[in-house]
Amino acid sequence: MEQQIQDLIASIRKEGIDSARAEADRIIQEAKDKADAIVREAEKERDKMVADAEKSIALEKSSSEAAIRQAARDVSLSLKKSIEDEYSKILSAALSKEMHGSNLIELVKAVLSSDVSGKAVELPAEDVNALASELSKTFASEIASGLEFRPSQSLQSGFRITEKDGSGYIDVSAEKCQELLFPYLSDALKSIL
Repeated sequence: MEQQIQDLIASIRKEGIDSARAEADRIIQEAKDKADAIVREAEKERDKMVADAEKSIALEKSSSEAAIRQAARDVSLSLKKSIEDEYSKILSAALSKEMHGSNLIELVKAVLSSDVSGKAVELPAEDVNALASELSKTFASEIASGLEFRPSQSLQSGFRITEKDGSGYIDVSAEKCQELLFPYLSDALKSIL
């Protein structure tokens, strides 16, 4: 009977050990499965983080490039505007310089039509005073037909031919000529820029 007890104990021991080994193997396999799942999840999270970072970098790069293009465009437009403004000042100064003295008398002669009755020529005040005798000689017949020469405080250079009744005028001031000429000259300037 002792043998039977020992066999029984050995059998119980073997079953216990086998059961413990099976349980240990199951726990180890479960731990390996959980570890594999954690690794897969971590790899998935890593791939997502890398993809998000790449998207963020691409967006930042794209935004930076757009900002640089906009800044370059702004600088270009600002430079163009500065050059056009300076060119406009130079043109206005050149026109103002040429629209005084004897040049002014020649310009008035060129613009006046044969019918001068009912018309007045407005000139800058300093030009009317400085050129009074020359205007009187040059335009004696027109003055006899009713043409008047008037000083104008608003004109700096050039002249205006007006109807005496105020119904219309032709503005040949340096400012108006510059305003009219500049769009045509700016095409040449645009081709240079």
